[in-house]
Amino acid sequence: MFLKKIEITGFKSFAKKTTLDFSKSGVLNGGKDIGITAIVGPNGTGKSNIADAVRWAMGEQSMKNLRGKKAEDIIFVGSGKKARLGSAQVSIYLDNSKKSLPLDFDEVVITRKIYRSGEGEYIVNGSRVRLIDVIDLLAKAGVGQRSYCIINQGMADQILSATSIERRAIIEEAAGVKEYQVKKERSQRKLKSTKSNLEQVKGLLLEIEPHLRLLKRQSSKAQKGEQYRIQFKEKQHALFGYLWNDLMKSSTELKDEKDEIGRSMMKVQRETDEIVDQLKRESKNTVSFQDEIGKLEQQQTMVNHKLNSVERNLVIEEGKMELEKEKAKSIEEVEIIQVGAEMVKKRLSEIKSHQDELIKRITNTESIDGLQELKEYAHTIAQEMYELYEAVVRGKMEKRRPQDKIDEQKTVNLKKVHEMMSRVKEFKEQKEMLTKKVEEIRAKINIAIKRDRQERKETIELEDNLRRKQFKLDKIKDKFNDAKIEVVRVEVKEEDLIKRIQTEMHIAPDKLLFRGEKVNVEQYERDTNKLRFQLEQIGGIDDTIIEEFNETNKRYEFLKKESEDLEEATKKLGTVIRKMDSKIKDRFEDAYSHINKEFNNYFKIIFNGGKAKMDKIDVKVGGRTQKKENEASADEDFVEVEEQEEDKVETQVGIEILAEPP
Repeated sequence: MFLKKIEITGFKSFAKKTTLDFSKSGVLNGGKDIGITAIVGPNGTGKSNIADAVRWAMGEQSMKNLRGKKAEDIIFVGSGKKARLGSAQVSIYLDNSKKSLPLDFDEVVITRKIYRSGEGEYIVNGSRVRLIDVIDLLAKAGVGQRSYCIINQGMADQILSATSIERRAIIEEAAGVKEYQVKKERSQRKLKSTKSNLEQVKGLLLEIEPHLRLLKRQSSKAQKGEQYRIQFKEKQHALFGYLWNDLMKSSTELKDEKDEIGRSMMKVQRETDEIVDQLKRESKNTVSFQDEIGKLEQQQTMVNHKLNSVERNLVIEEGKMELEKEKAKSIEEVEIIQVGAEMVKKRLSEIKSHQDELIKRITNTESIDGLQELKEYAHTIAQEMYELYEAVVRGKMEKRRPQDKIDEQKTVNLKKVHEMMSRVKEFKEQKEMLTKKVEEIRAKINIAIKRDRQERKETIELEDNLRRKQFKLDKIKDKFNDAKIEVVRVEVKEEDLIKRIQTEMHIAPDKLLFRGEKVNVEQYERDTNKLRFQLEQIGGIDDTIIEEFNETNKRYEFLKKESEDLEEATKKLGTVIRKMDSKIKDRFEDAYSHINKEFNNYFKIIFNGGKAKMDKIDVKVGGRTQKKENEASADEDFVEVEEQEEDKVETQVGIEILAEPP
């Protein structure tokens, strides 16, 4: 690989852009580089700065090796005629026709630039890269800012006075193992970081596990409670759906039956009216005796109508009385109060007065015995606040009626019952009177019929038929009244069931989910009560517990997977380190054998005889190793710093030189 050209701008003493073109001094012939470029000049003219520029462009990070103290020392500081510059830049042009560098370019340009702010950048053939990329690129060609390709003043003395470990490093540079050493050091650094991360992950796992177990128990409890709630709702929907559907079915059947009875009653009534009309037509052709019978029959019809009306009113009044009695039995002890601004203000005022009373009691309490009473009083105030909050949310509030109100309501209902009983009694007396009157009229008619039986046989038959129809009509009217009472009872049950559904489920009956299945009401009542008790035993659990458990469990599984990945990465990094050690060892052995042989030959040439050789020796390195500065980038993409290690002893291979002059 051939260094073709250097461009320096703002680096140390090079204020202006300076280009050194080495390709003009040599001849590229047959793939061989021929020629030497020498730069001469007196002291202080910047000859060494050229070597420093090459070293710096190749990634040198030590300001000491660049004969400076800080990064901005390498930027032109100014002179009497030219102001200082804000940046420094060096570009080296390398001939890559032999493809020594693993890039598909015949010429590779490596540029490094630094600013006074401390920021820097590396560019390879116009593309911005990291320091590690530059080091890897040069290492693959066996070139680096610390390799023997750049020899400074005093470097020969350093090699002669070097320790056995440092001599081995020189052999390794010559063997071209820098690429593998960089990979090894990088893998070691990653291995250390991976182990640290693994310890942190394991620590987090140990920290999360107890909390996760607690959340799991709470989540299981919450899920169990949710299952109970679902079962409870399903049971409620099935039970109330069946009751509502059955009630609606019964109501429909009763109404249909009542309508059918009403139609039959109207039919019989029309037939009766027809018979009466027929009798009236025949009565016109009869003598005055028949006129009297006709008048009696008309009188009987009127009395029957009155009697039917009285019976109908009696049945209705008795039905109402029964309903009032049932209502008196089922007077609600709880009344629903609609929530309004005035009610809320009133309740808040009452709660505030209770709080003032609590504060007063706390102030005056001097003994421990009174604390329990204060706690109960405070709990009562909190319960009042909770009930007010629930009432505002629902828009209504259930309030237990005072006993005097309940007694008053029962008294009112009882008074109504007594009034209805009086009316029933009156209707019964009217019925009895009308019944007697009907019987009297019938007796008169019967006498007249007997006297005129032979003469008016057809009329008698019509009258008999009329009585049968009238009797049938009376029976139908009784059934019709009974049907109306049953309809009223079903309507009362419907109101009660609606109230129960709204109280327990807070929905309208038409929102019930009923699949048409018949249920055992008693069994379902027991099941819902059991589920309600189980829900009360579980108590209120925050719905976010399940979400928190899922998130924590997800994080735990992620950390567990991360731990497994880190352990796998640790194994792979160990394999890479061992592989790099093997390659370094093989190349070192080959280079050592070749250099040892050539070293003896050159020794004989230089000293005109004698012999020399290199021996490998084992050197124990232990205790606290000195902190070693290595390659690092300003943008922190690549930092290699060996940490201090204490109480660790290892054996390394060193190189000792044995020489016998002639």
